[in-house]
Amino acid sequence: MCIGTEDPIIPAEQRVAFERDMRAAGVDWRMNLYGRAAHSFTHPGAGDPERHTLPGVEYHRASDERSWRAMLDLFDEVFTERPEVPGS
Repeated sequence: MCIGTEDPIIPAEQRVAFERDMRAAGVDWRMNLYGRAAHSFTHPGAGDPERHTLPGVEYHRASDERSWRAMLDLFDEVFTERPEVPGS
């Protein structure tokens, strides 16, 4: 999950609740927070007044690029076959 710290649509309390739920479920998960980023920070048209976007929706290039690298890292982890480590 990739979330901007300035996202008014997903406040910090919801992030904490999500973390609590994931811990309770015992699943493997990750959450990446991006400072100064709002909602829809990966969409270049977000925040364009001509598109009538919601308040708190804004493109953030640095976070877009960082989250893209994080997604590629996750795909590499999940979809790359790795030999089993003995004893694990």
